[in-house]
Amino acid sequence: MSHESTHRHTADQDDPHTHKHTGTSAFLNRSDRFFAPLDRQIVEWLQLAPGSRVLDAGCGGGGMTRLLAQAVGSGGEVVGLDANPQLIEWDRSQGKETDVAGQIQFQEGDVLHLPFEDGTFDLVWCSRVVHGLNDQVAGVRELARVVRPGGRVVLREGGLPPQFLPFDVGLGDPGLEGRLGVAHAQLFANWRGSQPNGVAYPYGWSHILREVGLNSVMPKSFLHEFASPLEASQKDYLEAWLSGYLHHPEYKQRLSTLDISTLEQLLDPASPQYVFARDDLHGIVVETIYGGQR
Repeated sequence: MSHESTHRHTADQDDPHTHKHTGTSAFLNRSDRFFAPLDRQIVEWLQLAPGSRVLDAGCGGGGMTRLLAQAVGSGGEVVGLDANPQLIEWDRSQGKETDVAGQIQFQEGDVLHLPFEDGTFDLVWCSRVVHGLNDQVAGVRELARVVRPGGRVVLREGGLPPQFLPFDVGLGDPGLEGRLGVAHAQLFANWRGSQPNGVAYPYGWSHILREVGLNSVMPKSFLHEFASPLEASQKDYLEAWLSGYLHHPEYKQRLSTLDISTLEQLLDPASPQYVFARDDLHGIVVETIYGGQR
């Protein structure tokens, strides 16, 4: 989910919360495994025709790229594009042993300046990228440019992050997860406001698709539910997600000392309060997509 200038994946930390969207291939791999059930729902809903040509713009760890390649079949092609050369190399190495390796081309590129001719693709898929662009309208207009007439641009934005903690976890103040969500939103708002060339866009995602000339615009949400005992992929991702609130220094300015202490105990495997030793976890995550036709 990276792109040029403002949001690049780098390999210097494993933090899902920084709104520079830094992240390692290890975290992105965990993310792909956690979101795989939702990604499969989305790909099925897209109903891609065999032989389709697809662009995954901001492909990140490449998990969705591979699912899209399976959907288009042996006669199709998927281009996975990301601004981070390290991620592209990692994606290439991970994809070598898969049964869709011959259908995928990974390449470095900038979402705001796509290296493709007009009307190249049947579908442009862009996941968790546009919200971080300095000029979101320019970015979506560029995505629409490379879609053929009758083709689609589909954005994954919005939705609901994982929510799985009991309202009262047995220590600290009840309602911790809600306060984490507020801190997360504040951090992102501050990041957006700090961008020197940022262009405000006070409208919804459906509006931006219509603004660039797309038709038949519609949103669609997909829900994934999980409960104790968690699968390894679920635990790994959720542990990294919660840990991000401790790793980012700005959260310590927005969360109370008590909330930080609570998080530390919840994430300590040696603590009697270790959250992933509980048998009462139940959570949801919701992914929302917005699609339009050229």
